[in-house]
Amino acid sequence: MGAPVYAVDDPADLDVEKAAFEIFPLLAGTDNAVLRCEYASALADLIGGPGAFRKYVVGNSGDLMAKRAHLLEVFRDNVRLLVAKTWVDGKDESKKAEALTLLEAFSGMVHAGDYNNAIPAFIGVADAIASLLFGEAPGDAGFIDYVFRIDPRLGIFYWYVGELREQGPVDPDLARIELLVGVYALASF
Repeated sequence: MGAPVYAVDDPADLDVEKAAFEIFPLLAGTDNAVLRCEYASALADLIGGPGAFRKYVVGNSGDLMAKRAHLLEVFRDNVRLLVAKTWVDGKDESKKAEALTLLEAFSGMVHAGDYNNAIPAFIGVADAIASLLFGEAPGDAGFIDYVFRIDPRLGIFYWYVGELREQGPVDPDLARIELLVGVYALASF
């Protein structure tokens, strides 16, 4: 990422945005499992709700699996509810069905532990939601600025999705933790 361009003017939101821009490269750039958990927790606190993410990355493996499965279910329920409440023209009703199909495919990949393939699937879900909510795709010119003006936290989420889109293949452990951050963020909205 080059020199950051900030999308918000409010000093508090600007600090949050700056922090996210600084944390993501640290998360993606380390292979230290402890640091990954710490960076992911900090980033999730900024994008989602503060203080609750850590329980998905720290603990014994049995508890973590159960907590992550519950998080995925909350995420699925929230996305389904969001899609159901989205108003579209009758001709665009197929976009809702497509979003739900993408959601189920993504959930299946996560359940199977196929985290590397789940990242593009997660990006597809996030893109489908953006299209339904805003009538625009994250790749459209001005999309990120528009979303930041609506909700800085949602803007950081879509910035994060863009970073995932650009990063290319990563090791499965990093892919898993990056997906947890994204799932947590959407489950928190």
